[in-house]
Order: sequence, then C-alpha cells, then structure tokens
Amino acid sequence: MDDYSRFVWIILLKSKLELQIQVQNFILFAENQFECKVKIVRSNNGPEFDLQQFYSSKGISHQKSCVETPQQNGRVERKHQHILNVGRALLFQSKLPKKFWSYVLVHATYIINRVSSSILKDKSPHQLLFNQNPDFDSFKVFGSLCFASTLGSHRTKLASRARKSIFLGYKTGVKGFILFDLHTRQIFISKNVVFYEHVLPYKTDPVNQLSPPSNPELSTDKLP
Repeated sequence: MDDYSRFVWIILLKSKLELQIQVQNFILFAENQFECKVKIVRSNNGPEFDLQQFYSSKGISHQKSCVETPQQNGRVERKHQHILNVGRALLFQSKLPKKFWSYVLVHATYIINRVSSSILKDKSPHQLLFNQNPDFDSFKVFGSLCFASTLGSHRTKLASRARKSIFLGYKTGVKGFILFDLHTRQIFISKNVVFYEHVLPYKTDPVNQLSPPSNPELSTDKLP
C-alpha cells in the first residue's frame, strides 16, 4: 500500500518463497512507473521480508513491527481487514463458492482503489496516485450474468454466437473482462461482452453443484 494515496496492489503468491522476488520486482515497477524512489518499506516481522542487501543497494530503510504487535503497522493491517470485508460482501452477494477467493479479493481491491474516502478528503486512491478520476463506466456487478461473443474463427454457421458466463473482474494490462463460462467451465478473457447486472445466475444454475477453480492464476484450461 502506498502510504500517501492509500492505493493498494495485491499480488497472489503460491508460497512465501515467491515473496522476496515479488518485493524486488514491485519496487522496480514503482520506480519506473511513477518516476520516484521508494524510501521506506514497512512490513511485519516475517523473515521473508529480510532483503537487507537489496534494501541497502537501493538506499531503502526497512521498518519492521515487533513480534505480535500488528498495531505498529496499523494502516496496512486495517486495509487488510477492509479488503476482506468488501471481499466477503461480494462473495455473499454473488453466491459464489469460496474457491473463487482470489478473484473476489482482486476485485475488492479494484473497487476500494476507486471509491472516494473522507480520510482522503473525498478523493479516491486512484485519483491521488494518477491525478485523474477513475473510469466508473467500467464498474460491473461482480458475479453477474453476461454473454461474451464467440470467436468467429471457432464457430460454425449454426453454432452459438455467445457464451453464457459470470463476470469475475478485470485482468491487469488487458482491455477485457475475466469471465467464467457456465457451460464449458472455462475461465477466459473477452472484450465483447453484454452484461445483465441485475441477474446473479450462480444462485440457481446447475453448475453450482460442480467444483469451481482453485487456481488463483488466470487459466483458460477446462476445469475438471
């Protein structure tokens, strides 16, 4: 979380072994994208954040909270709870199983970054960080019914022109929507989508009885 704007990035990890390289990659990303230097990194007392050689090479001060003293890093701890609260609300409303947790938390972060806050003088984290208003037209109801146009090269004359799907969020770096096909049980990305945001089909669709994807990484493989 950026201490100034409160903008949050969420990076999904398969294990803590990935954390050190992800921290280094993110610092390089921040320096390149925002033309500024990271001066301080605050974290809990986890040994996986111990990158003293890297921090020293960058002139970064690493501030750690004491063991069992999360209040010393209170701003991040509260934001963690904020993301979980919004994520639970999305999960309950959409009726999606918990195995969709990764998409829920990423989408919750997307919303939080773009909603104004009284703490930020009625501005949003996105507005403070990028100095421009977010695109509210892109907001869609999580878990809502949608139909994605099928690819012309993959269909016959009598084949369906659309895939009945559920909206799962946005893919960073791609101008498209992440969707879950209710029939083939594939997760895919599409730009040409028609939304029915007042319909939450997972509550009644027979696919409810099948196991959803557990892999937090986006995949186009068929689900078992």
